[in-house]
Amino acid sequence: MSSNRIKWIDTCKGIGIILVIIGHTPIDPTARSIIYAFHMPLFFFISGYFFSEDRYKNLKEITISKFKSLMIPYISFSIISVFLLRFFFDQPIALRVFLEQMIISKRNSISYDDPIWFLTSLFTIEILFYLLAKLSKNINIRLLIVLLIGLVASIGLKVLAGGNILPWSLDQSLYYLIYFGLGYYIKRINFFENNKQKSYVIFLNSILFLLLIPFQEVYYRFWNLLSLPSSLFSFIDAIIWAVLGISLVIFVSQFLSYVSWLNFLGKNSLIFMSLHIPLGFNFYNTFIRGKLGIEITNLNLFGISVALCTIIILIPTSIIINRYFPFILGRNLNQMSVLKIKEKGL
Repeated sequence: MSSNRIKWIDTCKGIGIILVIIGHTPIDPTARSIIYAFHMPLFFFISGYFFSEDRYKNLKEITISKFKSLMIPYISFSIISVFLLRFFFDQPIALRVFLEQMIISKRNSISYDDPIWFLTSLFTIEILFYLLAKLSKNINIRLLIVLLIGLVASIGLKVLAGGNILPWSLDQSLYYLIYFGLGYYIKRINFFENNKQKSYVIFLNSILFLLLIPFQEVYYRFWNLLSLPSSLFSFIDAIIWAVLGISLVIFVSQFLSYVSWLNFLGKNSLIFMSLHIPLGFNFYNTFIRGKLGIEITNLNLFGISVALCTIIILIPTSIIINRYFPFILGRNLNQMSVLKIKEKGL
């Protein structure tokens, strides 16, 4: 059962990272809006699903653990991305600008590799949720609190409009805390212990999501009848789309969990998230599109082709990083320290 759980989770992450990559290509705005409705909530949901405050004795322990697993990759991929820009575009490295953007880590303001805002945001969310778990043992109260925090952030900081992006994308963290908390809640009530392929909730949510896409006008006409304040409506609407989209990915993953390359993408989603723009896109534009003179005739087909080439480029990259440079991912750090001590003869 544990093996099956890991497989469907990896498949979800594999589907999710494909959507992330496609969403960053010049696809049709309507297609992008659909992808953006749930692809990042999906990753925060999965992170919350695996979270357990019982693994850590105190705040110091979880901070050190999450620094290794999230902040070391953040710093590592930041440095790698800057040198990749130097390689592809022969740009001088502006050290002050690089350090400023890396330290502040504001979404849409990390010029060398914007997607890695996710890592600092998730680091913040993990710490916040740990503190929340220590304040209240009741999982229902925790879920209510994260919903209230997300609502306040959505209205007060205009998160959904991207109006007030804070350092470390804290505004986004306060909103995405909802999906992290929801994933945690779903795991704690054992919602997925039954056969997910036959779950009526997941199935109906998936169907509803697919129906909403062509019938959005009818959907929004219904909401207009309620005359809700625009900020409250935007908040509820975003959660509905995200939950339904997450349900669809979970449902589909049950039938695709045997696809090994999807599982591979899921297991290495951190690498694909961090390098698909600075390495994948830049390699494609420089050595494939640039050399062949490929013209854009259909946005969606072009986006899918760019995503496919990027995935092919990053597969061997992922294998190399895992095999020879795991410290980039915050792994085997203790082993490295032991090796250094032995080399010094201490």
